[in-house]
Amino acid sequence: MKEQLGLLIELQTLDRKRQDQKGVLDQLPEKIAAAEVPLIEARAASEATQEELDLLDKERREKELDLKVIEEKIRKLKMRLTDLKTNKEYHAHLQEIASVNKEKENIEDLLLNGMEESDQLKLALSENEATLKEEEKAFLVHQEDLKAQTDTLMDSDKKLEAEWLSVSAALPADLLDTYKRICAKRKGMAVVAVNGKTCTGCNFSLPPQLIAEVKKRKKIHTCNYCNRMLYTPETPSTESQVSAKD
Repeated sequence: MKEQLGLLIELQTLDRKRQDQKGVLDQLPEKIAAAEVPLIEARAASEATQEELDLLDKERREKELDLKVIEEKIRKLKMRLTDLKTNKEYHAHLQEIASVNKEKENIEDLLLNGMEESDQLKLALSENEATLKEEEKAFLVHQEDLKAQTDTLMDSDKKLEAEWLSVSAALPADLLDTYKRICAKRKGMAVVAVNGKTCTGCNFSLPPQLIAEVKKRKKIHTCNYCNRMLYTPETPSTESQVSAKD
């Protein structure tokens, strides 16, 4: 029975290692997503600036067409000056030309402002694209690092699983079933140490007689409260103590 208890403790240690590694593996997708956030933000900033620049370019082309229409209108208005008969008609026509010229100046001002804004956006786009490239490189490094961690953990888990199967094969089927059943009910912890007078699985005090029996290791005993299998470490330096809370 002492040998079987040792195997159960070893099995529990292997299960704890696998649980810990699974916890790390489960967190890796979140780490990858977190590492990608700066890249997503940099890409969004670059795309937004490009959209602004495209819209500004579209507006510039529209204003240039409007300017051509107005310039043609001014040309035709000036040509009509010689056909006017009276001073009243002449002055009214000059006012119309002045009004159209003012409209032309407004469009030219808008075009000039648009050119300045376009230059600023082009500079911002250049900076955004440089940032985007840096973030792409940084994310690739993170991605490769996390993939390496994943591969390492998965390889380790395969080895632990093989070791678990080897250890479990040396246990009686009914005892192994009991171990699995307790693990399922107690968050993966079926075998726990006795610390002084306390079960480290549930932190309840144990009867002195039960503790004495556990120390003998002649029979596998369970906690009166949490039903986990109990043991007392013989040599703390060589036998790891496993514990859990409900």
